[in-house]
Amino acid sequence: MTSDYRAKLYRLVFGLAAIYDLAFGLWACRWPRSLFDSVEVASPNYPALWSCPGMVIGLYGVLYAYAAYRIDRAAPIISVGLAGKILGPIGWLMVINSGKWPLRTFTLIVFNDLIWWLPFGLFLLDETRFGKWLRRITPWACATINALAALVMLFSLRGGTEAISSFAERATYIAEHAVSWRTGWAIWMAAAVSLVAFFAWWGASIRSTRWGIVACVVAILGLACDLLAESLFIGWLPARIETLAPVGSLLTGCAANGLYTIAGVILTLATPSIHGVLRVWAWAIWTSGFALTVCTMIGSVTGMVVSTTALMLLLCPWVAVFGWKLQHECHQPAAA
Repeated sequence: MTSDYRAKLYRLVFGLAAIYDLAFGLWACRWPRSLFDSVEVASPNYPALWSCPGMVIGLYGVLYAYAAYRIDRAAPIISVGLAGKILGPIGWLMVINSGKWPLRTFTLIVFNDLIWWLPFGLFLLDETRFGKWLRRITPWACATINALAALVMLFSLRGGTEAISSFAERATYIAEHAVSWRTGWAIWMAAAVSLVAFFAWWGASIRSTRWGIVACVVAILGLACDLLAESLFIGWLPARIETLAPVGSLLTGCAANGLYTIAGVILTLATPSIHGVLRVWAWAIWTSGFALTVCTMIGSVTGMVVSTTALMLLLCPWVAVFGWKLQHECHQPAAA
């Protein structure tokens, strides 16, 4: 049976899906041409036709709201919703391959479809052995993916980031390494999702369900900023590097990182079992996180490089060690 904590998380996710789809549906119905304008795609001869899928998406929003209200009856709705969110990117890839739409539309696919894969899938698998296994490996998956992301930043992405002062040099690097650039940021997107999943997993272990949910809400807000920035890096660069790269850096290095750090602080304060070296280690991570936020805000490239390096070197092993400790404690036999 789904735990009360996980049920609240699923209600939160389905509620967010409802709000998003209702807002997107209203946007598509009321201002159909603005969608095409936002991604700089020539609108069709009859843009009002876009109102039809807009109404369908809005209807999904109503269904997700019902799923959040009656989670015991949500499985069929979420199954159909997940199927649509898998088929959507497949159709998008076909359109991209045909040359009719540019890669700039990737941001729409991220928020319409990709971001919902993990929570919808976990809900459907919640009571299965595979679902339990996925929850069990969460800390190690997070540590591994984030370590991989750090290596990708060092070897594949650095030449297109603020570490290089010249926009022209960065644009040239991105154009010449387009595949590795896009793949690298896709890995960073996966790392962001895995970090929020880790926070959600961690929240299940603390006594206060309320603080666990609050931390998850804060982390989800950070994830939205992160995915927006990284989807812009994938879809819009190098063409708009001078205008969008600084915006993306503020979104991911300042807003997203700051929110992740706040979520981590909330969970650390709510977990008294973290003590000794592990607690000092945790505070070193969050200090590095706040330092990265400040350095990004003031535009200190050297500070961003140093704080990011410290953050990743501290975070990845800590997540693995803390995950092992927490699971070990949970499986300890109760004292007689």
